Amino acid sequence: MFIIYLPIEAFSPLRYLCILGFLAIAAYDYKRIVPLLVRCWPLFTLAILGLASVGWAPYPAEAFRQGVLFFLSAFVAVVIAVHLTPQQILRIIMFAGMATTIASIPFWGTFAGGGPYASKNYFAVHMLFCMLLSLITVLNEKEPLFLRLLALPFVPTCLLFIFMADSATSLVFAVLGGAGLIAIKFFWAPATKVRGLSMLVILFALVVVLVGALAVFNMPQNTFVERFLDIVGKDATLTGRTALWEGARLAAEEKPWFGLGLEGFWYYDSGAAQTLNENDFKAFGTKLTFHNAYWEVRVHLGYVGLALFLFFLGWTSLRLLYLWFQDGSLVNSALVLLIAVNLTMTFTESLLWGMFTTPVLLQSLAGIVPFKLHAPKLEGRARIVPAS
Repeated sequence: MFIIYLPIEAFSPLRYLCILGFLAIAAYDYKRIVPLLVRCWPLFTLAILGLASVGWAPYPAEAFRQGVLFFLSAFVAVVIAVHLTPQQILRIIMFAGMATTIASIPFWGTFAGGGPYASKNYFAVHMLFCMLLSLITVLNEKEPLFLRLLALPFVPTCLLFIFMADSATSLVFAVLGGAGLIAIKFFWAPATKVRGLSMLVILFALVVVLVGALAVFNMPQNTFVERFLDIVGKDATLTGRTALWEGARLAAEEKPWFGLGLEGFWYYDSGAAQTLNENDFKAFGTKLTFHNAYWEVRVHLGYVGLALFLFFLGWTSLRLLYLWFQDGSLVNSALVLLIAVNLTMTFTESLLWGMFTTPVLLQSLAGIVPFKLHAPKLEGRARIVPAS
């Protein structure tokens, strides 16, 4: 998990060894894994289209490689979900985040440039997940005391690292996500124990949001967006993202239905890609992203790929909501919050368009975990005493 959490080139051989390990586990435990793989088919639709794009991508070998990795990302998530509970999975991701936080300390002065990651946004997002998962552990009374004490110092540490990375998006999500987890712990969790009260809380929250939105939109000379951007140190272009999105729109118009194929835009001899690099003051040949998961899919796999991507997001998110209404535990509520952060960040980051990333793993687990809702659970062990 640490290898996924800190995706640097030095770990590539280990990453492939881990994939081989998961394939071996699947071969050994195929009786449990294969049925779940079939039931989780929506996780693989986009990867299948990506593999098919080998036929029209400018670099078929690279497209095939990335398509296989897309497929294996979902496959690994299924194998993990078969053998671990949601609480154990979140705990392991937290440990990976803790290890990454410690490994980032030598890069103390370079957080604004990304630290051990390729960009500050990637670094801040992973610190955000570590902070939220550590806070979940601190608030969860079912976790061992030593584990809660271990997680406690990582909450302010990760928050400090996010602040030092100067990533406004992650900082906002850290504040809102932390407040959301505290609200879940002290308001939502008690409400689920009273029949009908949880629905009343949801309706009350919706009313508050709608009333607030109406009040804001009906104010003359509404400048809340501009003032918010000033507070977080951003401008109306969202640090150049709007220029990237315009470039994505132009690229998507070349092949609107099936896109340019995997690895079909950010390659060395693409004039449009290198123009965006030049405008963003990046070195020639740099592989950027469009900082928007939907534009990434539109450019590479077209409208068909976008439809499959939206289906993937909808299927996983709605299944998790179903689980949440069936079992509103703190762990499931925290997973809902993490997925909400995931979905919101798709508009400004491209992490959900990738393979073997923490957001992709969490999103896949959101669709898989509900299948285990009624699975047998170990409640304890009892001694069998023969009748006298």
